[in-house]
Amino acid sequence: MHRDHETTEHTTRVDPALQNAVDLGRLLDALPCGVVVLDADQRVVAATRVFSNLAGYPQGLTSDLAFRDLLDDEDASRVGDFLTTGEAETTRTLRLRTRADRPVSIVIHFSRLAPGETPAAPVIGIVIEQRAVANTPVHSELAGDEAQAFAGVANWEIDIATGRTLASRTWYDIWGFKPDTDVSLEAVLLQIHPDDRYLATVAVQQAIEAAVPFRFRHRICRPDGTLRWAESAGRLELAGSDGASKLSGVVLDITQRRAAEEALACYYDIVSASPDRIAFLDRGCCLLAANAAFLTSIKRTQDDAVGRPLQEVEGQGPLCELVYRNLGRCLDGGHPVVDDIRETGPDGRVHESEVRLFPHRDDEDKVTGIVVNIRDVTSVRDSERRLLQSAVVYAATSDGVLMTDADGRIVAVNAAFSRITGYAEAEVLGRKPSLLNSHWHTKSFFTRMWRRLIKQGVWEGEIWNRRKDGEIYLQRLHLRRILDGRGKVTNFVGVFAERPVSANGPKHIEYLAHYDPLTKLPNRVLFDSRLAYAMDPARRNRTPIALFLLDLDRFANINASLGHQIGDELLRTVGLRLRETIRPADTLARLIGDQFGLLFEGIQTPTEAQEIARRLRSALRAPMTVRGHQVFVTMSMGIALEACASSDTEVMFAHAATALANVKQDGRDGFRIYSEPPVGTSTARQRLTEMLQAGLETGEFELLFQPRVHLETGRWPGAEIRVRWHQPELGPVVHERLLALAESGGMTVELGQWILAETCLQLRDWNLRGVPVGTLAVSISETQLTRFDLVALLERLLRTNELDPARLELSFAESLLFKHPEQAREVLDGLHRLGVGVALNEVGTSWLAPQVLRRLPIRRLEIHRSFVDAMPNSPDDLAVVQALIAMAQALDIDATADGVRDDRQRFILLNIGCLEAQGDLFAPPLRAPHYERCLLQVSEPPSDAPIESRLSLL
Repeated sequence: MHRDHETTEHTTRVDPALQNAVDLGRLLDALPCGVVVLDADQRVVAATRVFSNLAGYPQGLTSDLAFRDLLDDEDASRVGDFLTTGEAETTRTLRLRTRADRPVSIVIHFSRLAPGETPAAPVIGIVIEQRAVANTPVHSELAGDEAQAFAGVANWEIDIATGRTLASRTWYDIWGFKPDTDVSLEAVLLQIHPDDRYLATVAVQQAIEAAVPFRFRHRICRPDGTLRWAESAGRLELAGSDGASKLSGVVLDITQRRAAEEALACYYDIVSASPDRIAFLDRGCCLLAANAAFLTSIKRTQDDAVGRPLQEVEGQGPLCELVYRNLGRCLDGGHPVVDDIRETGPDGRVHESEVRLFPHRDDEDKVTGIVVNIRDVTSVRDSERRLLQSAVVYAATSDGVLMTDADGRIVAVNAAFSRITGYAEAEVLGRKPSLLNSHWHTKSFFTRMWRRLIKQGVWEGEIWNRRKDGEIYLQRLHLRRILDGRGKVTNFVGVFAERPVSANGPKHIEYLAHYDPLTKLPNRVLFDSRLAYAMDPARRNRTPIALFLLDLDRFANINASLGHQIGDELLRTVGLRLRETIRPADTLARLIGDQFGLLFEGIQTPTEAQEIARRLRSALRAPMTVRGHQVFVTMSMGIALEACASSDTEVMFAHAATALANVKQDGRDGFRIYSEPPVGTSTARQRLTEMLQAGLETGEFELLFQPRVHLETGRWPGAEIRVRWHQPELGPVVHERLLALAESGGMTVELGQWILAETCLQLRDWNLRGVPVGTLAVSISETQLTRFDLVALLERLLRTNELDPARLELSFAESLLFKHPEQAREVLDGLHRLGVGVALNEVGTSWLAPQVLRRLPIRRLEIHRSFVDAMPNSPDDLAVVQALIAMAQALDIDATADGVRDDRQRFILLNIGCLEAQGDLFAPPLRAPHYERCLLQVSEPPSDAPIESRLSLL
C-alpha cells in the first residue's frame, strides 16, 4: 500500500493495456538510477522518480509529454530507429533537454520487455551514466564543473587517434594533475596503483579493440604521495561527425565511501557474530541485508535471499504476520515495535522469540526501511513464568518465609510470617532474625546450625522462637543458602511452620516449667537462668548488665474493684506494652503476681539505665482499655547495675529489691538505681582507683609474654602481652583479675595506654639488639576502643620508637564487632592504614559471619580457650573448632588455639588444620629476660627435635 502511494505521483499512465509495464516501473522505482518505459511511438508509459527529477519534472512527467520532446532531433531519430527496427536492446548516449533548458548527457540502455515479439513491444530504458555536456575546447573546463567538484565525480574524453584528453577541472584534482598540462592515456594508467594497473590496462584495451564498456575500482597514486580510491567507468564512442573515435567515461572519488565501507564491514562482522537474528527491510518489505543467524534460520544464502520479499524468503509465518501488521506504525509513524512470537523449530519444539522492529532513517530523517531484531527468549520467559508462580506461592503459602541478605539482615517476609510471629514486614526489614530468639537454645546449638548451613548449604530442624508478644512457640524450620553463578553467598532463606506441642509431651512440660501461663512471658525460673548466664564472666566477657524489678502500683485495688478477670487481662496488656517498648534481645519476665523483671545487657552508665526507665514509665502512663474499662496504672521500678565482677545473682536481685522498696517508701510511681553505702570518707571504688594510679606511678606493673607456638616446627612466631601487678597489700595480681579491677576502678584507659607504651619500648630494645622477637599482640578493651583515639596514640608510639608496624598486633574481642560496629570498623581501618596487624580473640562466643571477616582487615583469629579445653571429650566443642578453622582457611586468615594444656589437644589441632597455638603445654607467661632466652633457643631448632626438648630452659 505504501509503495503504491509513493509511486503514483511519479508515474504517468497512458494505456490500460500496458499495465504490466506500469507495474514494472513501480518495481524499478526503488533503484537509485533513472528508469523510463516507452512505447513504439516514444510515448512515456512510466517513469520513475529519479528520471522525472533528472528531466526537471519532480511531480512526474505530464501525460502530454513524449520522450522525443526531451531530446534533440538527431537523438530522437536514433531512438525512433531502434524502436521500429525490432532490435532486442541497445545502449545510446543521448543529450537530454531538461525543463530548465539545461542539457544533460546520459548513457541509457534500452531493452524490450518482450524480446522476439513485434517492434511495438514496450521498451524500458535504464540510465547507467549521467554527465555534463562538453562544449569547451581541449583542456578547458566542462559544464557543471562546480557541481562535479561538490559530488566528487568528473567526466572525461580521450581521442584515440591523437591521445588528446578533454576533462573537467575536478578530473585533474582527483588524479592530482595540474589543469594546464597535457595528459596522455599512458600517463593516466601510470598513476594507477601497481596492484590495480593490470586490470585497468586490460579493461581499456578491450574497450578500444572490442567496444566493451568497463567499470572497475582502483587506487590512484597522486604525485603528492597521497592515495585515493576511485571508481572509473567508460566506453568507446564510435566516429562521429568529426570522424574521430573517442574513449569517454566518468571517474568517481570514493575514498570516503571506501572508508565507510570498511567501517561497515567491521560492523557487519559484529552483527554477523550476534546470536540474535538481524535483518534490514526496505519500504517494499524486501530483504536488503541479513546476518548469519537470520540466514541460517531461513536456510538460505546471502545471494539467494537479498533482494527478495520477506514473505518469499521467510514464508507465511508469525514473523511475516507481525512485520506486515506493523508496517504502518513503523514506516509511516516512525515508531518502534516490540512483540513476542512463537515459532516451531526443526526439532519440533516451540520457541518464544522477542521481535523488535526499529524504523531506519537516512540523513534527512526519512524512514527508509525497518531493522528487524529477533532474539530467542524461551528460557527467559520460562524463568519469568516460574518467578510469577513462585511469587504467588510465596504470598499464599501458610508457612512463614523470610529472606536475608548475605550479612543476615532481613530483606523480605511473606504474610504468613507476620501472622505467625506478630511482626509486620516494616518492623523487621533491615533487622536480623535474632529478634525472634527465645534464648532457650545454647550457643553450641546455633554453632552446629551455622556449621551445617555453611558446609552443606541447608539446615532443617525444630527450634523454639518468640513472637512479638513474648510467647514462645515451637516451629519446624528449614534454612537454605542461595549462591550466585560464581559460588558466592547472596541470600539465606528460612521457611517455617508452627508445630503444635502435645499436652503430654516433654516439650510442653518444659514450656510450662519456664513460662508464665497467663502472660506467656518467661517466669522466675527462666529469668534466673538468663541472669546467671549474663553474669558468667567466662562466657559474656564481663559485659555490664542492668536488672529492673517493676511493680504495678495499687494493683490490689484494681482486682478488688474490677475483678480478677480484669486484673489478669491488665497484666497481659502490661506485659505486651513492655514487650513493645524494649529491644527484641532484652529479657522480660513475669516473676510473681504483679511484679515483672527486665534484663538489659550492655548498659554502660547509670544515665543509660535512667533513660530506659523514663521510656518505660512513658509507655505505661498511656491509658489502657481492658474489656471496655479504661484503666490508668503507674509502676515503681528498682534498678541494679553490675559489671559482672561476680556471678552472685541473689546479690543483684537483693540490690534491685532494695531500690524498689526505696521507691515505694518515697510514694511509688518512680524509679531508683541501687548504690553502695559510703564507707568512711571514700568508697571501695575510690580506694581501688587510688591504688591503681599509685601502681602506675611507682612501677608495680610488669609485662609478661605468652608465646605463640607453630605446632609443626616448634618455632615462636610471636607472643601475647600479659600484665602482672605486684601490689604490696594484695600481693601478685594476675592478668585476668587485674583487668577486672581496672574496669571496676575506672582505670581501663590508663592501664591500656601504659601497656601499649611499654610494649613499644620493649620491642624497640629487642630490635636494636637483633632479637628475633616476631610479632607482639596487645589485647584492647572495649573502653579503649570507644573512649579515646587509639589510632592516633599508636601512630605516635610507632613514630617515636621507630618501629615497623608489622611487628605489632592489636587484639579485639569478637563481640565488639557487633556491639560497636561503626567504631570497630573505623578503628580497624585506621590500624590497617598504619600497617598494624589486627586479631580477634575469644572467637566462638558470638555469631561471627564470614561476610563480616571478609570486609574487615583481620589477620588472625584466636579461638576461645573454653572450646579448646573441652575439645577432647566434647564433640560439640570439637565441631565448633573445626568450623572456625575451616572458615579461617577459606578466608586466608591465620588461626590460633588458646589454652592448649596437653598433647591430645595438640594432636587434634594438627589433624584438623590448626598450625598455631598457645597455652601451658608450651610455656606460661614469661618475663622479658626469660622470654628472650627461650626465644633464642627455639629460633633455629633441629628439624628432628621434639618440641619438648627445645624448651628445656622453661
